[in-house]
Amino acid sequence: MVDDTEKFKNLSETLGEAHVKTEPKITAQYTVDNVVPRAVVFPKNTDQISEVVKFANRENLAIVTRGSGTKMAMGNPPRKLDLVVCTSRMNHMLDVDTSNLTMTVEAGVKFRDIQARLATQEDRCYLPLGDLEAEGDEIICSDRSHSGCFVPIDPPYADKATIGGIIATNSTGPRRLLYNLPRDCIIGIRVVAPNGDVLGSGGKTVKNVSGYDVSKLMVGSMGTLGILCETTLRMLPLPEKMETLLVSFANFSDASAFAGRIFETSLLPAAVEIMNGEAFGHLSLDDKPDFGSNGYVAAIALEAFEPAVDRMRIEMLNMAKEAGAGANAVFEEEDHRSFWLAMSNLSATLDKKFSGFIKAKLNYPLSMWKNIIASGESIFSEANLDYIVQAHAGNGICFTGLLVDNNDTSATDKAVEAMNQLLAYCQEVDGNLVIQSAPADVKSNLRIWGKIGFDFVVMKRLKDQLDPKGIMSPGRFVEGL
Repeated sequence: MVDDTEKFKNLSETLGEAHVKTEPKITAQYTVDNVVPRAVVFPKNTDQISEVVKFANRENLAIVTRGSGTKMAMGNPPRKLDLVVCTSRMNHMLDVDTSNLTMTVEAGVKFRDIQARLATQEDRCYLPLGDLEAEGDEIICSDRSHSGCFVPIDPPYADKATIGGIIATNSTGPRRLLYNLPRDCIIGIRVVAPNGDVLGSGGKTVKNVSGYDVSKLMVGSMGTLGILCETTLRMLPLPEKMETLLVSFANFSDASAFAGRIFETSLLPAAVEIMNGEAFGHLSLDDKPDFGSNGYVAAIALEAFEPAVDRMRIEMLNMAKEAGAGANAVFEEEDHRSFWLAMSNLSATLDKKFSGFIKAKLNYPLSMWKNIIASGESIFSEANLDYIVQAHAGNGICFTGLLVDNNDTSATDKAVEAMNQLLAYCQEVDGNLVIQSAPADVKSNLRIWGKIGFDFVVMKRLKDQLDPKGIMSPGRFVEGL
């Protein structure tokens, strides 16, 4: 077998020797579900990524793309892994046009730095600025414009994830209720196709697409159709006022009834999150209200003009009281931002605490959300498992996680069986369950992508046409695509 150092010599000439790593102590840090790559490369721009992909085609090498690593636990273990292409050096904001509410960024820019770049003169930002110190001179390409805008995406790991990873995994959070999905913010892309060609779609103007909007193909593609290099995003002005309303309930029935009443009105909250006491208790948040470990907590994000926020707060507190609520608390501005950042980092917190943590994303018809959560509670309780529930009320999405130690074989086996039971129930009501993260040695016993839909035929044809050699993230996506 040819020595890898010699094999990747051509890449060293293209990227620079310092940006091609084959040493085992380094490649071991970039494993994907315990599969170690032969090399890790750090391209600086789109042209260099194109050269890397062309090299991989010539040498028949399998590629997995990585940003900051927050999403690498998603998907199946790779069938083959030769190169990890890390976008950490592609961290430039190429164009920030606050007048037209658009910005163009490279894939390796962290979401937190995008929001910090758009902060106002008074340092009013969509994320807590105390946590948003710039990490290098290249992160923010020009002086802060005090523009008072934000990119309306609410992803998990909001302070660590890169924009490329967020788009590639279609990563969303509770505030998708008001702001929709990442795909709704994308108005243009540049991507390196699996054959190494550089392709572009869309542009800076919001209404610039006729026919099929192919830029959306990259959303949720898990790196199987190419490598996203640059994205043009739509922005919004910062809300005039931001508040969080927290209300405790003795049980899920009361909490869900409260959420139901909100959606019967014309009020427009940014998020209505219903979580059990276990999930609320694990939030990494200073001065967190003590609502007890049992019961449920409703967290409502209010982001609008000041009169609208005031009206929503008053009316929702009255509705909560009528629904049998217990204690409540209100977070304003910086505390509001800190709370939702803690929500976005809940999975990271639990990953550190529980080595066998298994997280699943459930989707279902909106009318079935109460049944889904009740079924999950029943299944997990019967298995005597500790669990968290985090339901995006009004979205048809719920996240649940099993808090187990990977060394506890009995608990792990119960957790796997419980997830499979819950998947079966989701399928009965025309929903699905997708495993978001799990220990690598447990994944073979789980249906990572759940039920395969009728659209799989189209997905497979796209993959076969765009990546006939199967070099892009082989095996990680649905049915091993």
